[in-house]
Amino acid sequence: MSTPDPHEPAPDVGFRRLSPLTPIARSGIFLVVAAYAGGREVLQEGKLVGLAIAVVAVVVAGAVFGFASWYRTFFRITADELRIDTGVLSRRSRRVRLDRVLEVGVNQPFVARLLGLAELKIETGTTESEVSLAYLPLAEAHEVRRILLDHGSAARVAEGGEAVAHPTAEPTPILDVPVRWQLIGLAASGEALGLAVMVVVVVVLLILGVPFGAFGVGFATFLGAAASLARKVVGWWGWRVSATPTGVQVRHGMVSVSTRTFDVRRLQGIRITEPVLQRPFGLARLDLSIAGGGIKDGREDGSDGVAVPVAPRELVWRLAADLLGADPAAVVVTKPPGRAHWFSPAGATWLRFGMDERLVVARTGWFGRRTDVVPLARVQSFRVHQGPLARLLRVATVHADSPVGLVDARAHYRDPADARQLVVTGVERAREARMPRGRVTDPSADVTQATAGPVSGPVTPA
Repeated sequence: MSTPDPHEPAPDVGFRRLSPLTPIARSGIFLVVAAYAGGREVLQEGKLVGLAIAVVAVVVAGAVFGFASWYRTFFRITADELRIDTGVLSRRSRRVRLDRVLEVGVNQPFVARLLGLAELKIETGTTESEVSLAYLPLAEAHEVRRILLDHGSAARVAEGGEAVAHPTAEPTPILDVPVRWQLIGLAASGEALGLAVMVVVVVVLLILGVPFGAFGVGFATFLGAAASLARKVVGWWGWRVSATPTGVQVRHGMVSVSTRTFDVRRLQGIRITEPVLQRPFGLARLDLSIAGGGIKDGREDGSDGVAVPVAPRELVWRLAADLLGADPAAVVVTKPPGRAHWFSPAGATWLRFGMDERLVVARTGWFGRRTDVVPLARVQSFRVHQGPLARLLRVATVHADSPVGLVDARAHYRDPADARQLVVTGVERAREARMPRGRVTDPSADVTQATAGPVSGPVTPA
């Protein structure tokens, strides 16, 4: 597929409705509420009347509201914008410029998946950065996605922006997270350890004669922790990382399938986490901080901003290097002076900080070792903080300020002279890193060459 002619307008398809099955796809939650309310009535009173009334009332209310919402929702793609009109009692018209569309994800929650529907999540990178079209038939959803991406790219070219060749090219798989990695990672998590401790305590107390009814609150806590683990197992199922023309796409889910694309052109930094319980197995996790696409989804499986939930450490660092265009493991990091132990007696031993011509690297933590990496081109400023006690002990902390997000690169408790030198060096290197560079955007070549690097071929276990 070739990039559309920037002078060719997007097709004006006129106002269209969402799928007529949209009310059914959205009413799944109403059915759950009705079943819960009616089931509790049956358990408490032993009557079926309450169940029937609750089910009928909630289903009817959900159906009426769902139909009215669907009937009053339209969308339209014109030459330069996507327009979405919604609202039952009060009308709202949302307009999205096609040249601001950065990515369009296709998600299939469980009920929608059963009905052959999909939700489009349109990322624009603005303040209200995400727009949703829920739901469309799966084939139509992919067609609308193609139109938005193709003509969004053409609109950017027409305004003098950079082109992305084949914006709708099929993603190339580079890493599949097998179930065994997921199970090991979850088994070696704090949640699993807490569950194990609860089970041991309950067994011991039962042996000592404590009645089972005394564990009411503890049992509820146990169920909550178990449910959290189960959600992660279901949510992480089939986790696949694929290369796209602008970055990486993450697809996962057993019941509900979620697809999210991280645009490396907007990559603000990465975080590699190595929990203490997973380090003996050589596992780590990779999170990405993307401009305009902060951690806002609140997914119950904990997948917000996650590129790789659990994988061998070597593969995680390799993928991080591919995304950044430079190897963070090659950056020389140093530790603070011994005086830092007055501030952090246990943690100071594990503090590290370093930078080269491309990256800033900060490492903290022993129990949960964390490495934050920020491209120097994304650093907005360097500053030194020194409180009264820090002045007394002759230490200072250097902050590498980047846009608000996940990563936090700091050089904790450094000698004041070293801190000032870090700021001078960092400002100069950041200025050089922001100088324009060429960029390759053909999917068969490197993804980018500037602040985000090439995504290499398939990452496979050794």
